[in-house]
Amino acid sequence: MENIRNFFKGMLIGIANVIPGVSGGTMAVVLNIYDKLISYISGFFKDWKKCLAFLLPIGLGAGAGILLFSKLIKMLMTDYPIQTNFFFIGLIVGSLPLLFKKSLEQKFNPLNIIPFIITLGILIFMAYVAPPDASKVMFTALSYKAFLYLCIGGFIGAAAMVVPGISGSFILLLMGLYTTIINAIAEFNIPLLIPVAIGVAIGIIATTKAINTLLKRYPQTTYFAILGLVVGSIFTIFPGFGVGITAITAIVALIVGFFTAYLLG
Repeated sequence: MENIRNFFKGMLIGIANVIPGVSGGTMAVVLNIYDKLISYISGFFKDWKKCLAFLLPIGLGAGAGILLFSKLIKMLMTDYPIQTNFFFIGLIVGSLPLLFKKSLEQKFNPLNIIPFIITLGILIFMAYVAPPDASKVMFTALSYKAFLYLCIGGFIGAAAMVVPGISGSFILLLMGLYTTIINAIAEFNIPLLIPVAIGVAIGIIATTKAINTLLKRYPQTTYFAILGLVVGSIFTIFPGFGVGITAITAIVALIVGFFTAYLLG
């Protein structure tokens, strides 16, 4: 039963990573598995059997979420962008009580407001950075340049996916690689996906080790930084207000998202 739950949680993480502006790390926080995810990935080689038993269903779910829902999410973002983004805003807001509670497990240090303000400021700044044309396809076939660039893109994108609030998809948009990678996934272009997978693996391992160390040594400081990132992510995906039926359905999507996150957390 636990593996089934983790599979579906992995699907939600995978779906979140497809949407520009939504972070897989944020979704892991929403689902209350972020700490365990970071711990098991960073300590994989210490007890690989135990770690694999936890990570495999999440990884399979994330892969299934990306493969099965990339076209659906693209359709929803095209036809119902306001409702879709409000649903994810609801998910984020619904996770804040749990995250705030974790931030205050130790005696509150007022200095920890500083990392909260810094990370919140970074996300608000990113919300007003316009990415380049997302329709541009940089690579359709593998070359030495494409291999190197896709490896770097996978590394940076994976690092961003691990950090809550920072969207790996948004970073790939800024690098001009988003459409290339989405097309490669949709078309099962294995040669283009191999360097991406290598970069993603290295990026995830390096980033999770760094975050795991911070969580152990400076837990409250790290949680307040994460809290700033999660709150700031609302600004990066806020689609504006609709009118009429759009506004009503957006509010419904927000409420559904909020209670989904609250119950899952």
